Amino acid sequence: MFEEKFDFYSPISIKTYNLDQVMRYQLEVLERLDPFTRRHSENVANLCCRICEYLRCTRAFTVHCTICGYLHDVGKMFIPLEILNKPSKLTDDEFEIMKKHTKFGYDMCMKDLKLRPYAIAALDHHEALDGSRLSKWN
Repeated sequence: MFEEKFDFYSPISIKTYNLDQVMRYQLEVLERLDPFTRRHSENVANLCCRICEYLRCTRAFTVHCTICGYLHDVGKMFIPLEILNKPSKLTDDEFEIMKKHTKFGYDMCMKDLKLRPYAIAALDHHEALDGSRLSKWN
């Protein structure tokens, strides 16, 4: 597409300290519950930002996508800790509970006007482009 080399792991990104106070609070709660998910959310946000920059998206769209990356797994804060932090494979029943994190995140975002624009990212981040569920989430 472009001839320039592109580093998707560039440190140029929207940092959590630049996020709105409500968003920072949600990420801090998530970090206390599951540091792995917090770090994963930061990585997703960075990749979203870099992909948008690579595609030369507008600054506003890039910011929106980056924030969606930060908040996409915020619903995991409503998953019981014994499931969220389980070191071994989840049982079928536990996996059914884990899959609800998308709806939990959507519902939480819809209740807060500042988070509402990012609600769909929480809900749809495990869906294929055609709208179907990805196989691992069926």
